[in-house]
Amino acid sequence: MFKSHQFDSVCSLAAQGGVRNSNANSESYIDSNITGFLNVLECCRQYKITRLVYASSSSVYGNCNAVPFKETAVVDQPISLYAATKRANELMAHTYSHLYNIETIGLRFFTVYGPWGRPDMALFLFTKLILNDQPIKVFNDGNLSRDFTYIDDIIDGVEATLLKPSKNNQPYKLYNIGNCQPVQLLDFIKAIEKSTGKRAEKLMLPMQAGDVNQTWANVEQFKTDYDYQPSTSVETGIKAFVSWYLAYYN
Repeated sequence: MFKSHQFDSVCSLAAQGGVRNSNANSESYIDSNITGFLNVLECCRQYKITRLVYASSSSVYGNCNAVPFKETAVVDQPISLYAATKRANELMAHTYSHLYNIETIGLRFFTVYGPWGRPDMALFLFTKLILNDQPIKVFNDGNLSRDFTYIDDIIDGVEATLLKPSKNNQPYKLYNIGNCQPVQLLDFIKAIEKSTGKRAEKLMLPMQAGDVNQTWANVEQFKTDYDYQPSTSVETGIKAFVSWYLAYYN
């Protein structure tokens, strides 16, 4: 593909996703997220690509206590293998930026949700179970918060890094891309209940290994360099998702 099409920029969003699954299927995460990303970097080097945009993750912050999370935070204590692979991607990108003068832009995604998302994510699972009058699993007794980011706002950020000139001339860049408004898990469930018109039966469970207590993105640097501005509330995003879900799954 690189040889045939002579790209000037590359956007790499492919990876093996999921925190909990990574602890049980470690080899597939190394194959996809480390070896796979190395293949992308090598192609960028060999075919003189000038800009690489790639997906990192808010998982790299682990249980960082300083909120909202800033890109300048020390992120050397991942608590899942998935997080470790994403941090490794950032370090690998730094090396290729330094050695080969490739502009690399890592985007730390914060809990992306919306139509066409991953069926193993909470929003899919909760919606399906609530609609079928089945109990949902609520971990850490609901004492979790996430910076849920609607897919349209993610797309706007990705497109900006690919198509707009940056105000930052450094070849190696990292940005948080989130909604900047953490939402408690129980409030998230209430929004699903409102959109489906059904009450959830909650099965309260302890914290899962590899999960973090909270995520909260500071996106000021992304706003400064690329004019990023998320605009979709969780209520609006969940309503749009449920509408899509009902139509898609009939």
